[in-house]
Parts: sequence; structure tokens; C-alpha cells
Amino acid sequence: MDGILARANARVTLWLARLAAAALALIAAMTFCDVVARYFFDRPFTFTVEITEMAMALVVFFGVGLVTHENGHISADVVTLRLSPRMQVRFALVTNALALGFVAIMVWRLWLRAAFLFGKGDTTPIWGVPLWPVAFAIAFGAIFYLTGVALHLADAVTHVIDPGRPQATPSAAPPDPT
Repeated sequence: MDGILARANARVTLWLARLAAAALALIAAMTFCDVVARYFFDRPFTFTVEITEMAMALVVFFGVGLVTHENGHISADVVTLRLSPRMQVRFALVTNALALGFVAIMVWRLWLRAAFLFGKGDTTPIWGVPLWPVAFAIAFGAIFYLTGVALHLADAVTHVIDPGRPQATPSAAPPDPT
């Protein structure tokens, strides 16, 4: 996963993951305040569920790009470890090609859904917040899931063509600029 695309993907996914972490912190703080307001003041927040739902979608789709880029998904390698290195590379080629197709369809459908919500003007039922900005943010975040899978596929193709080349590692991510 060398190159400009890999470095750019690493930077963007890192920042999206930071936004996901902020959204998760917002969920935790809001839930805590809601519990205090509910049980001590008998005045629960009316919008907690809506904000939690939207923020959790951002947590998932902003975080999955970095996890994919760093190849940090949980995997059961009981079978693949028993394969020869050559077969492991071919297995990676097939699974990444299938994943790329699936994720490409998912990203396409997410963009269509976001455009539909924008055109329809749907809002949350209680607070009345438009859903389309979150839907477009989710679709944007999913692009980096797709690019991560594409980079892994390119790496697998490279190793099928040149088996002696060292395998790319997650350390291809740029250093943290902060």
C-alpha cells in the first residue's frame, strides 16, 4: 500500500476516526446528562435517541475506513494460516475482490439514499433535524472504506504478480501531524 493514495487515505481516515471518537464522546456525555436529568430532575431530554442514532452511524462509517486501512478488522485465520504463502496471497486476492464489489455497491446505494433523503426532506420525528446531512456524511465516510479495500486488493494483485515483494503493512500510515 505504498504511494500517494495510501498516504492520503491514511490521513483522511485518521481524521474521520477522530470525528467518530468525538461523536462517541458526545453520545456518552449526552446519555450521562440525560440519565441525570431523568432520575434526579424528572426532566429527560427528548432528543437523546435521535442524536444517538445519527451519531452512531457517524461512528461506524467514519471509523471503518481507518480500521480497513490499517487492516485492523477481526479475522479468523485458523484456516488461512495453514495455507501456503502463495495460496494466502491468492485467497487475499479473491476475498478483497469480492469485498470491493460488495462495498462499491454499498457506497453507491448510500449515495442514492442520501440524495433521496435530500429530495424528500425527511427530518427526525421529535427534534425535526434534517436527515440528509448525516446521510451524505455516512456516504462520504464509506468512500474511505472502499478505498481501503481497493488498496488491499492492489496489494494482493502486486503480490500475485511479484511474490517476492515484501507485504505492505499498516505502518504505511503517515505520522500523526499533531
